[in-house]
Amino acid sequence: MDSAEDRGARRQQLRRELIHQYVHLQRQLLDAEPSSSTYQATMHAFRRMGYTLITSGFEDDLDRLLRIRVLDGGKVERSAPGHAEFPQDLHVIEQVPVR
Repeated sequence: MDSAEDRGARRQQLRRELIHQYVHLQRQLLDAEPSSSTYQATMHAFRRMGYTLITSGFEDDLDRLLRIRVLDGGKVERSAPGHAEFPQDLHVIEQVPVR
């Protein structure tokens, strides 16, 4: 029988692999041409990976990954502190200062 420690270690390994795959797909989306079939296939895989994270019990990790992208305004590079600018099409409901 597996010990609780072994199950915990396997779960952490699974978590790391899923997050790695999710971030890898996210990077591929940034580099791909939106009108290409490769982009469409990557987008499908990206959505499925998000669903896999949720159904595997890692929805907190998915939430954290999504918040990082939203807080950065979807940009590849972070803005300098105090110089954050919001994309024109982004409607900001509430701004909360970072503590």
